[in-house]
Amino acid sequence: PAARVPPMFTPFRLRGLVLPNRVVVSPMAQYSCAGGMPDDYYLVHLGSRAHGGAGLVFTEMVCVSADARISPGCAGLYDDAHAAAWQRIVDYVHARTPAKIALQLGHAGPKGSTQRGWEAAELPLPDAGDALTGERNWPLIAPSAMAYGPDNAVPRAMVREDMDRVKADFVRAARAGAACGFDWLA
Repeated sequence: PAARVPPMFTPFRLRGLVLPNRVVVSPMAQYSCAGGMPDDYYLVHLGSRAHGGAGLVFTEMVCVSADARISPGCAGLYDDAHAAAWQRIVDYVHARTPAKIALQLGHAGPKGSTQRGWEAAELPLPDAGDALTGERNWPLIAPSAMAYGPDNAVPRAMVREDMDRVKADFVRAARAGAACGFDWLA
C-alpha cells in the first residue's frame, strides 16, 4: 500500500494563496536591525526557515514608523531603503524555496522605546542611550496616557491627527509590502 502523507505536509489554501504545506513559522522578535533596516541577518534568518521546509514564514513585527518601534533593534518599513532590503529577502525566498512569506505590520504604542528583549526587556533605554546605536528614548503615543508598566514612559494620548498619521503609516507600509511581493499581510 502507498504511504499516507500526514495532513501537516499537504498543501493548504488560504483564500487565493496555496501553501506547499501546513507548517507555519510564527513571527520571532529578533531585535537585530539598526534604524529599522533588515540586513543579511534577516536574509539568513528568514531564508533558512524557508529552506527548512515551512510552507509560510512570517517576519517579526515590522514597524510602520520610527516611533512605532518597541526597541532600537526593531525592523521597519518606513523608508525606501527598508523596502529595498525587504524586496531582496522576499525575492530570495520566492526564487530559492517553495515557501511563502508573510509581513506582520505593527505599532508598539505604549510598549515602545524600550531595551531589546535580551537586555532589560520592556524597560526604557538607559540614560546613556542604546548600547549598540546610542539612540535615546523617543516620545510615545498610544490610545490613552497609560504607561505600559510602572517603569515605562507615559505616552501621549493620541488625538485625531495622530490617528490619521498612524493609519496613513499602516496604509503606506502595507502598499510597500505589496510592492515588495510579500504573499500575506498580517
